[in-house]
Amino acid sequence: MKNIKKDLEQKDIKRAYLIFGEERFLVRSAKNMLLRGLVTEGDTMNFTGYSGRECNAPKIIDLAETLPFFADYRVILVEDSGWFKTAADEMAEYVRQIPESTCIIFVETEVDKRNKLYKQVKTNGYICECKRATDKELAQWAARYLAKSGKKITGNDMKYLLEKLGDDMDNISGELEKLIAYTYGREVVDRSDLDAVCVSEITGKIFEMVDAIGGRKQQRALELYYDLIASREAPMKILFMLARQFNIMLQIKEMSEYHMPASEMAAKLGMQSFIVNKTVSQCRNFKYKTIRSALKYCIRMEEAVKQGNMNDKMAVELIIIRYSRAEERQE
Repeated sequence: MKNIKKDLEQKDIKRAYLIFGEERFLVRSAKNMLLRGLVTEGDTMNFTGYSGRECNAPKIIDLAETLPFFADYRVILVEDSGWFKTAADEMAEYVRQIPESTCIIFVETEVDKRNKLYKQVKTNGYICECKRATDKELAQWAARYLAKSGKKITGNDMKYLLEKLGDDMDNISGELEKLIAYTYGREVVDRSDLDAVCVSEITGKIFEMVDAIGGRKQQRALELYYDLIASREAPMKILFMLARQFNIMLQIKEMSEYHMPASEMAAKLGMQSFIVNKTVSQCRNFKYKTIRSALKYCIRMEEAVKQGNMNDKMAVELIIIRYSRAEERQE
């Protein structure tokens, strides 16, 4: 992101950019930064966008060879082409000879860094990989977001906010906007504001549900489940998220046996350190055998639902009831 901003400020525009990564908020921000810097609003003469199946290499190459009309650059946006995971020899060869008056912006969900086109863009352009922010980066970003609207928040309340909302920057930005509006006329955002305004994302509620299961608080786990149903979350999505959490717990439980630091676990799992630390604590209420059993049972329930042998809502209820029983924890 900083290099893209620097290119725009110094007018050192590369002929090709590739933007990709896990954090879609940053991917979108980087793309929009380039488009705002290179394309005049409403200029349909010099800007063309392609997406998915519309991405046709010969057509894009032909357009790239056309000089811009009363503008510095012809800008071509290519999104989700799939070319960075498959053979795209024609475009890979062309990246080396894109005219200086043309800028092609590739935006992808996934890439293979061994891919020929990836290597050509790396050599002849710029690659912006948008990774998940670290705990510190996320907190600094959220604090800056609030500061732009004249708001302040303590370090402890910021930690509480991120634990409540997770690490998805799209979700966090939406909740921050609500906080800014809610605290109109006040400078400091406090914990009562967070509780009043910010809605825990589904991953947060799933985490709380698994905590309740581990603590044998069956009624609380079922209440959280019914809350999610009331907020129109699909039972199959909840089932998937439960299985995902048990899978994460299984991996963390295994790594904990080797006394691996939380920071190293976070790097391996692509998660925030504070989430790993919370999960380590959560794992203490489950034996390894129980976590593995729960994960297998989730998969069994999913198969039963897909085969029409089980109601989806009931499948999740059975998982909660089975693994919040005292005897299940003693396996």
